[in-house]
Amino acid sequence: MKKIFIMTLACVMLLSTQALAFSFEQISPEELFSPEVIQQEDISDWAKKEIALSWQAGLITEHTCTYMTRFQFAELIVNLAEKVTQKEMAPADANTFTDCSDPVILKAYAAGIVSGVGNSRFDPNANTNREQIASMIARAIDYITQETGINVAPAAAQIDAFSDKDQVSSWAVDGVGRLAANNIMSGTSATTLSPKNSCTAEQGILFCYRVYDQFQTMSGK
Repeated sequence: MKKIFIMTLACVMLLSTQALAFSFEQISPEELFSPEVIQQEDISDWAKKEIALSWQAGLITEHTCTYMTRFQFAELIVNLAEKVTQKEMAPADANTFTDCSDPVILKAYAAGIVSGVGNSRFDPNANTNREQIASMIARAIDYITQETGINVAPAAAQIDAFSDKDQVSSWAVDGVGRLAANNIMSGTSATTLSPKNSCTAEQGILFCYRVYDQFQTMSGK
């Protein structure tokens, strides 16, 4: 998998034997995913078109960097939901979590899009995988449907065509299946979903863009 970009001011990778961790500086989406960067930097060929369209639509948020953390995806999905509903989401109480109080996390939690990890913690810096992202997007679609009356994922969940369907956690079957059946989440190959693979920023951005694009089409915008 290609890295999305090579920018030391944006993302410093710290390698360990257990996981990848990242530290971030806030820089504008225009600097991260501008058309020039999309053309010049190491973005996967399959992602370039939709990332360019995502940038144009204002769907890329300032902390997006390589692999999606729980905080980064909350930021992406709240931005998406507010754009399509044209409403600012109400946040949960500032004391909901003991390890973070960022408004985007509290908004996503209040809308039922994200949940905590137990003991009043959100664990904002933990990386996410594909089935976790799918479940959050499915819940965001439910929120958007409730707010607008437009369901961008009407087809029933379906994962039977994938050879690794048994690797999908029981709690994620509906989310992964709905996104797959509605062409929001593609497999990592024609026959595999790779539900436990880490979700890259390329993938997270593209999944959000496809929700946005289908909403625009269905709403006639």
